[in-house]
Amino acid sequence: MIPFLSIRYSFSRSSGHRRRALRIVFSASLSLAVLMITISVMDYLQEGRFERIREARSFDMVISGNAVSEMKERYRDASVFLYGETEVLADGGVYTLRYIDASYDGALRIIYGDNTSLLVPYSLYMASDVINMTALETGRSGVVLPVTRKVEISGAFSTALGYSFDSSLLFMPLSSMPEGIKLYTAVKGVSDSECEKLRAEGYECTSWKEKEAGLYSAFILEKIMMYIVLSLLFVVILVSAASSIRTFFSAREKERAELIILGLGKWKADCVFLLSMLFMMLIGIVLGLVLTHVLIPLGEQYTASFAGSGADLEVPYRSFIVFSTALLFFIALFSIREERMLDRRPLEEVIKNE
Repeated sequence: MIPFLSIRYSFSRSSGHRRRALRIVFSASLSLAVLMITISVMDYLQEGRFERIREARSFDMVISGNAVSEMKERYRDASVFLYGETEVLADGGVYTLRYIDASYDGALRIIYGDNTSLLVPYSLYMASDVINMTALETGRSGVVLPVTRKVEISGAFSTALGYSFDSSLLFMPLSSMPEGIKLYTAVKGVSDSECEKLRAEGYECTSWKEKEAGLYSAFILEKIMMYIVLSLLFVVILVSAASSIRTFFSAREKERAELIILGLGKWKADCVFLLSMLFMMLIGIVLGLVLTHVLIPLGEQYTASFAGSGADLEVPYRSFIVFSTALLFFIALFSIREERMLDRRPLEEVIKNE
């Protein structure tokens, strides 16, 4: 009986109640959808940045030395490759020089030419065919000395990270790497927690989170601040919901008093209108999820318009569940408070004044 009465009172046509109920439902659904789209866009921008870093700069795991055969045997489904890395002076600037071969899987795209000699950023490729490059090399006596060579530029490249990363990076064939350059074995497609296991076995391993600790911490702080701001927006939604609840219970005061006088009981009458409010909010939450799915393509177009590439947004179901649960909790709390406030007026006075 109580659920039947709750549904009946939720969208009854008397005294404009249905219009107010629909306003509550659509307000809740639109507010949740806007929150979810905002979270989806922010998550995409952050996760996309992390993904590009793991693709091109700091791979999932990097092991010092040549451990390609061991890692391929251990991680059969992962991408494993060898590269050398050092710092050089070229064209008046400091660059990271990577020695690579055909197995290199660092989101590298050759725009012009080939990788037979030196791959440079597009700006250097257009400026000259030859570049003076100074690097520290180990001589025959074992002494490390700076050595300057003229190196022919064979092509230009780009990576997934774009100009901010490419402008300080050079590539050369692994076969031309001089002695004294440190080798690294990169593993992509595994959890960074595997680093702890490898270290326990004696490997010198660094995860991408460890290598990018400063940037990762900044991104985590940014995400925390984003949720704080969104929580403040959620507070605004709750304030609006509290006003709607107050209006709803004020308009239902007479019906509540009639149910109690007719013998339903105060506790059951309170349950009727509490469930009625929760029922409307539940409909609003379901519509909010539907509206989120509808607005996701628009969010992808908006994100792609300033990100410069296609965006693949996902519905943040975990955040949706958290905010929806919090919304239902506070709606129930506000409703109980309004019912306690209605108890201050005698039932006879409510019936008489109405």
